[in-house]
Amino acid sequence: MPPAPETVEVEFIAPRHLAGGGDPAWITIPLHRACGWSHGDDPLMPRVLLSSPGQKALLRLEPEPDGPWWTLHHTAEPDRPAWYASFGALTPVELIAAVTDALTAAAGQELPQPLIPPSPPGST
Repeated sequence: MPPAPETVEVEFIAPRHLAGGGDPAWITIPLHRACGWSHGDDPLMPRVLLSSPGQKALLRLEPEPDGPWWTLHHTAEPDRPAWYASFGALTPVELIAAVTDALTAAAGQELPQPLIPPSPPGST
């Protein structure tokens, strides 16, 4: 098995509605390496499971022909109910990464705005 890439090359598609699913590594590598999420490994199943360091969130990438490919579950906390989000096979990875970025950001940390289109030239 080749070593995991150190970086993931990303090419943004414009307009966004033409983007396909993209490379899942754009989400899984940063969660595992930079944010400390652990991964489950089952060589007989074509899926990826990542769990947050506090075991409160679980991201599952599991190709289902008629269902969601990505599912993010978060357990209940004393002041918040449990929740989940799911995404289909053609959801651009940039959108899923925006969700996981918000989930892993430290309190008060300003998040990048990768999904806001640039203003046209000459507009204010």
